Amino acid sequence: MEVGGAERIVVQIVKGLVERGNQVGLMGSRGSLDADLADVPHDRFILPLPSRSAVGVARVLVAMRSVVTTFKPDVIHAQNVLHAALAGAAGRVASRPRPPVLATFHGLNPGEVRIASKLFRAADAVACVSEDLLNALVSVGFPASRAHLIRNAVGAAVPLTGERSEALDAELKLGAVAGGQRPPVVAIVGRLAPEKDHDRFLRAAAWVAGQLPATRFLVVGDGKLRADLQALARELGIADKVVFTLARNDARDIIAKSDLLVFSSKWEGLSIAALEALACGTPVVSTDAPGMSSLLDTGAGEIVRGGPEELGRAIVALLCDEDRRAAMGHIGRRLVAEEFSLPAMLDSYVRLYDGLVCRRVRRDGPLAISAQRGSDIAARSERDSQGR
Repeated sequence: MEVGGAERIVVQIVKGLVERGNQVGLMGSRGSLDADLADVPHDRFILPLPSRSAVGVARVLVAMRSVVTTFKPDVIHAQNVLHAALAGAAGRVASRPRPPVLATFHGLNPGEVRIASKLFRAADAVACVSEDLLNALVSVGFPASRAHLIRNAVGAAVPLTGERSEALDAELKLGAVAGGQRPPVVAIVGRLAPEKDHDRFLRAAAWVAGQLPATRFLVVGDGKLRADLQALARELGIADKVVFTLARNDARDIIAKSDLLVFSSKWEGLSIAALEALACGTPVVSTDAPGMSSLLDTGAGEIVRGGPEELGRAIVALLCDEDRRAAMGHIGRRLVAEEFSLPAMLDSYVRLYDGLVCRRVRRDGPLAISAQRGSDIAARSERDSQGR
């Protein structure tokens, strides 16, 4: 699995299910996040790289059907819209009775929700990661009885050691400026894709640099827009203040090192990076994107309406107000601990697995297959797998 929010949630689900005595399998292409499961007992099934072409979809469907046939899951848990439809089709062809399908809705262009709702009908239930997504899905006709709210979650933050902090300073060129003061650090984390609107972030960064010239900006992530964004940074005259870090497994450390985490997105689901920022006390500044308002209206950050200048003004105001940032950090840490814990998220999924399994046939425990963007997970209960 490659680095991504949905993928990191899958890693946590696999770990949690294994700890609770389930046999788990992971389907999908290999990637850097596989290392996070190196010490976790699970079956690994390789799927073709995801593609929206007819041939690519057919290849994934054939591979999924093979896994379902051999692994015989009790629940299929898909992590995106296309895999929900494919998992339903694979289950119908490969197994009798068909295993129930659970899909998690992590977010989508609002203009595509109506189409997504039709594909999600291949699932027996859909877990939406935010209230905004749940309301959007139901508003276009998806049955409310099959839509559930299960928020994403993150683990407790681990404080950076002095050695680790100094290593990041050196690598990312965040050392002291004139007068020995550490420069303000503003980060953005996510794929370099159109929906993240990094163009708006860089234009806001240029405005901030005009007010606070020492500020450094970290663009954490990679994607097809990297060259265009690097060219824009040069055009705006801030190339020497912006570091493009590419995709990293230590993004959480970079977030902890930052004074602010910024989102310039057109839409979000429930960002894992945002939750990780709140968990370590880093305030979040975001555009008014679906999925962010309900999180930041708590006081753990700030929602900004408007263009790059408005976003820049909000960033400058917070960088100049240490007490306000500290108050937001306190609210964020408490919010994650109380409402976005990993055990609570896993408990919610297990209850939903139980309900789906009981509709088909009573078994000894919750069993799941999960599918996500670049890779898929499969699980069976330990007691049930011993009898097969």
